[in-house]
Formats: sequence, structure tokens, C-alpha cells
Amino acid sequence: MDDSSIIAILSAVVGALGIKEIWNIWKKKIDIQAKKDITSLHKEHQILHEVIDEQRNTIEEMTKRIISLEEKIEALIEENKECAIKLARMEERLLANAKNKSTRKRPSTKKAS
Repeated sequence: MDDSSIIAILSAVVGALGIKEIWNIWKKKIDIQAKKDITSLHKEHQILHEVIDEQRNTIEEMTKRIISLEEKIEALIEENKECAIKLARMEERLLANAKNKSTRKRPSTKKAS
């Protein structure tokens, strides 16, 4: 083997190793980017779940508040009915009392001449 063939073989081996190293660097870069993408997607997924959970909790809380308010409204309606009945009874007693007082004979307030 002469010097030129050794140099050619050596340059071919060095070239092949260089391509392999470039490929490893490129592969590492792709892997790092993929890890970043997966991490980013995982964080977005986690944030999305947190937002959904917060919304679900808010909806549940609002539902409980609505049910509570509906119960209060029902209680107030019932109380209003009771107050209307009491008011009607009081009016009846007042009218009956006024009628009784007006039918009694009143002493005359005229002055004797």
C-alpha cells in the first residue's frame, strides 16, 4: 500500500466518523426538542385539567348556591302566605270591632238649651 491509498482510507474513516458524530449531535438536538415539546404538552395538559377542575368546582358551588336560594325563596313565599293570612284576620277583627263600636249607642253631646 502506498501513501496515497493510506491517506484515502484514513480520510474515509475520519469522514465516516465525522458524519456519525454529526448525526449523534443532530439526534441529541431532536431528542432535546422532543423532550421540550413533551414537557410543554404535559404542562398545558396539566393547566387544562386545573382549569377544568376549577370550572367544575365553580359550577358545583354555583349549583349549591342556586339550590340554597331556591329553598330560601320557597321559605319566603310560605312566610308571605302566612303573613297575608294573619293580615286578613287582623283586618277582619278590626272591621268587626269598628262595627261593634259604631252600633253602640253614643251619649248625646248636644247642649241643653
